[in-house]
Amino acid sequence: MHKLIKILILLLLVTLSFPQTAYSATHINSGDEMQLEAEFSILIDANTGHIIHGVNMLNRAYPASMTKVMTALLLLESGYDMSTPVYHSHDAISSVMPWHSGLAYVDESLTVEQALYAIMLVSANDTSNAIAELLGGSTENFARMMTARAHELGAVNTNFTNSHGLWEEEHYTTAYDMALIMREALTHELFRDIIATQRYAFPPNMDSEEEDIRYNTHNMIFPTSMHFSPDVVGGKTGFTNNSRHTLVSYGRRGDLALISVVMAVDERGGIFTDTQTLMDYGFGQFVPTTIFTADDFVQHLDLVQRSGEGVLVIGNVEIYAASDIEMLIPLGFDIDSITMEVHLPDRIVAPVTENFVVGRLSVVHGNNVLGEVLLLTTNAGHQLSERDLAELFPGGGVAGYAYYTGVADENLLTANLMLNVFLGVAGILVFAFVILRFLQFSRRSRHRSLGKYRGYRGYSGPYRSSARISTRDFKFKYRYK
Repeated sequence: MHKLIKILILLLLVTLSFPQTAYSATHINSGDEMQLEAEFSILIDANTGHIIHGVNMLNRAYPASMTKVMTALLLLESGYDMSTPVYHSHDAISSVMPWHSGLAYVDESLTVEQALYAIMLVSANDTSNAIAELLGGSTENFARMMTARAHELGAVNTNFTNSHGLWEEEHYTTAYDMALIMREALTHELFRDIIATQRYAFPPNMDSEEEDIRYNTHNMIFPTSMHFSPDVVGGKTGFTNNSRHTLVSYGRRGDLALISVVMAVDERGGIFTDTQTLMDYGFGQFVPTTIFTADDFVQHLDLVQRSGEGVLVIGNVEIYAASDIEMLIPLGFDIDSITMEVHLPDRIVAPVTENFVVGRLSVVHGNNVLGEVLLLTTNAGHQLSERDLAELFPGGGVAGYAYYTGVADENLLTANLMLNVFLGVAGILVFAFVILRFLQFSRRSRHRSLGKYRGYRGYSGPYRSSARISTRDFKFKYRYK
């Protein structure tokens, strides 16, 4: 018995010692015809995040300059104005020598917009450090910010130790995590514009009085390149001796959008041929699918009318959806993971016309809205006259009315009650103020009439009541003054 327990403990220790063996050869929907040079790769639908292909996509790998996608994302999310200067300190430049971009020197600056182009097109390591110092105060603190943001996006197998991607043992990610980071960055229009830019003119610096023209390192966006692909919008390349060649790319074909990541490729040309292979395969894996059928949507809303007695339900209005929602969905995608969110008010206040837009229906996957359709009224809703109200609610009075009891009207009644109380109190205060002013005016008038007599022979003192006037004062005659 003791021997059996020892064997079980040994097996448990062996299992815990190799936690990645369960997915170290992850391979999803790759297709028998697909041959890649990359050791790690992934292809996902940029709209839904659905994984179309993956080989070793969860294994730790070194991103090299693909790191700068996260640096750019944090700068875009910072809220800084595009004209804000990004100063390049001595440390920002000296720590990455001899890989200084030459776009700016010590105490020189680029704007936030220029800095984004510098790191995404030119892969400027020094500018990445300058951004880190601007946002994080130090490169070390900024690296912690990068890691924390990656984990928020679900990239939990990522750890950043710098802002540029030069090789460090503890600076790593996975193909899957890199795709998640790229997907978030693509939500920014400026980022999409930058990665699609072929050339950019940087301002003169202390080394040159002329503009510095630099070109994008992603060869697939240039029509003159042997690796040109009309489907590839842009992306970010990377290379160090340890990480080898890496590339994250964004591709579009019609309404389809894909993100590919290839890592640990020996030859530079391999990252482009692998990306093309993935894109071609991915765009062929989508089928048109009707996600929402308008005829299946049935909804009614209460039609209400305000009157002296309150808010009355006088009928209902039928709601219809403007159209079906059709989308291209990747093969193997779980349709049940898509949800429908209906955005409608609690009621409609008469009058309302036919085909009046009252809401929308959204097709949602995770945190992403994949499509929307308008919701409109099928029939019109008219207000009722007092006679019609009396016929609809015979007997009249509060007891005879069918009141709408929604939360919004409870709040409205509460607000009206508070308003009435406020007006009542204000009226009482005004009335009291008028009475007080009247009494004060009467008292002053009485004092004026008594005080119009003053003593003869120069008596000019204040009026004194008869009880306080001495007999000496009566020696003089009083005159009207």
